[in-house]
Amino acid sequence: PAAATSGDADKILEQIAEQGNVVRVLKSEKAGKDKIKPAVDQLLALKKQYKDLTGVDAPAGGKPAAKPAAAPAPVPAAATSGDADKILEQIAEQGNVVRVLKSEKAGKDKIKPAVDQLLALKKQYKDLTGVDAPAGGKPAAKPAPAPVAAAPAPVATEASSLKVTRFWKPFTSKEML
Repeated sequence: PAAATSGDADKILEQIAEQGNVVRVLKSEKAGKDKIKPAVDQLLALKKQYKDLTGVDAPAGGKPAAKPAAAPAPVPAAATSGDADKILEQIAEQGNVVRVLKSEKAGKDKIKPAVDQLLALKKQYKDLTGVDAPAGGKPAAKPAPAPVAAAPAPVATEASSLKVTRFWKPFTSKEML
């Protein structure tokens, strides 16, 4: 019975979508109420029929609402670290294969299987870790902080302490014109 109900519900949803389009067209053409009302009544009857059959309101537009994807279960990092690294290496290698094929202007019959294999590896990585594979198949490296060089201490000499020579003079806006 559930399969028959599902099939019937799908047929009704298709009819709802078609009838909804008819109503939209009539309204966009500024048709009279005498033409729009029967079309709307038929649409409402289909929606009622769908609700009686399934127990829920028909989705907007007559299309079934997308079911949210289940969140992947968290996987312990220790168990996946080695596997994830191996998959990243495979992604990098396969990415290079795809690049070479594309640079050689290989046919789609050769490129498509290579790309499909690359996408499968990326999906495998995401299923394992819960995050997308980084570009190039390499983990995003954190840049090392630049070493801070100490500035040399100024040496006070007799000449430098006596007079400061200004080589740079700020210009006023009048002087710049």
